[in-house]
Amino acid sequence: GSISLLQLVVAVVAAFVGSTVFSTVGFGIGVTSIPILLLVFDPQTVVVMVNAVTIPLLVLVIFQTRRYIHLRRTVPIALAGLLGVPIGVLFLRSADAGVLRISITAVIIALALLLALNPNVARLRRVPAPHITGPAVGFVVSIMLNSLGIGGPLIALFALTQSWHRHSVRGTLALYFLVVEGAGVVGFVVAGLFTMERAVLTAIIAAPVGLGFWLAVLIHRRIDEALFRRLAIIVIILTSLLGLGRELSQL
Repeated sequence: GSISLLQLVVAVVAAFVGSTVFSTVGFGIGVTSIPILLLVFDPQTVVVMVNAVTIPLLVLVIFQTRRYIHLRRTVPIALAGLLGVPIGVLFLRSADAGVLRISITAVIIALALLLALNPNVARLRRVPAPHITGPAVGFVVSIMLNSLGIGGPLIALFALTQSWHRHSVRGTLALYFLVVEGAGVVGFVVAGLFTMERAVLTAIIAAPVGLGFWLAVLIHRRIDEALFRRLAIIVIILTSLLGLGRELSQL
């Protein structure tokens, strides 16, 4: 079908907000943009679009933080993530739209609450046996990202427990996301999920995504990260509740 003006406006706004959040804190493009996008698009379109448009952003973040990336720690997590890609793509292709919508919204609210309860990440305890925990989280998050479009905050919480530098967290996460979402986009093409309409939408929202990245560079210099996290969490919870309300009203 053709893309309406309302869908275009919503896509542009959601892409800009999600990109700004992601480029500032290193995760959260799906959690912030997907609840908004689900108001006017079906879940398959939303997941395919968000994962595809994130790829150039990830490349930019990796370039910015390349000196800080923990390559030896990222490779096993990313390889475990690759194993989860086909499962995620299969679930996205076969699941009912209503089930997908409610699953996405429930996971978003759970992750938002998880983040809200951990406002001071400096106090997060180190996860035991990170060489086992890391790949396990990487596998689960890859399935979530490629089926629901979200899961970043979960792996971000793992990264934040590793007492890494802020830029290390952003860069290491970006490299992991690039591997699993890049493979996921290939999977979407193979599974016939990357339609012409979805490709056009992805191209349209590339500009606001770039604008969000540029704004994040400015925010980085001026804003306290704790304040930004709080604002991001508020946006996440509000948009998620909006989406959940919409789903429940249609049952």
